[in-house]
Amino acid sequence: MFHKTFWLPLVLVLAVLSSCTKHEEVLIPNNVPPPDSTLSSIVIDTYVNKAYISVLGRKPSDNEKAEGVTLLESAQLSQTSREAFIQSVLDKPEYYENLYKQYYTYLLVNFDTAQITQDIMLYNYFLTQPQYAQFYDILETEIARLEELQDGYYNLASGNNTVVETHRLLINNPYYDELNMGTENFIVATFEHFLSRYPTDAELAEATKIVDGLSGVLFFQIGTSKQDFMDIFFASEDYYGGQVNIVFGAYLFRAPTTEESAYYTTYYKNSGDYKGLLKKVLTTDEYVGIN
Repeated sequence: MFHKTFWLPLVLVLAVLSSCTKHEEVLIPNNVPPPDSTLSSIVIDTYVNKAYISVLGRKPSDNEKAEGVTLLESAQLSQTSREAFIQSVLDKPEYYENLYKQYYTYLLVNFDTAQITQDIMLYNYFLTQPQYAQFYDILETEIARLEELQDGYYNLASGNNTVVETHRLLINNPYYDELNMGTENFIVATFEHFLSRYPTDAELAEATKIVDGLSGVLFFQIGTSKQDFMDIFFASEDYYGGQVNIVFGAYLFRAPTTEESAYYTTYYKNSGDYKGLLKKVLTTDEYVGIN
């Protein structure tokens, strides 16, 4: 038999141990886990680097990176802060340099710009020679096209030419004609470069008529010359939709959905604002990396 003075403490100890084995949920009001600041910092840091590399073709400097991170962190990566950040990248002088270089390389395969100067000098010389009198009109037209091409980057960077007009001048020159010799090759190359697709049989047949000076119907528009073909092509819904597809592929690595294509194509066609199109895509959760 236990002694009374020992029994009472033993009962108390057992009671305490018993209470410690119970699992009770205790609710604490307003106990919300803090946000993962480490994850946010990684996302923002990656976003800043990616935007500079994809838009300007280079990494941000230490100051540029710090400014971008501070802007986005202070506003908790809000849509407004994203737009302000992307606008600051698009406003860098080398934005147009990188953009024009991409177009020039893609469409003219890095054709030597020195050749443009030489050809202008040569055609101007021909204009002084009486034996070429019957070709003066053609020579003057070619000189005008070459001078426009020569000033292509400066007119794009200064805002005198839009991206659409820049695309047009980069195919409206003798060098693009040489790379894509013949009417059919010219039409096919234009479709593939800007729409990322081959023309249908009907489109190719009608476009061929137009470029060759006959009457044809392309994208529900009538044309009778190569200039008409370019007018129709670069004003078409297909062209703007093609550009949306290219932007999505370049920055999101996928094709737009039907809804996205309709929305962005309508926006770009109505506004003509290529930077605005980029800003919309580059500020999405998907591009930022938080979806």
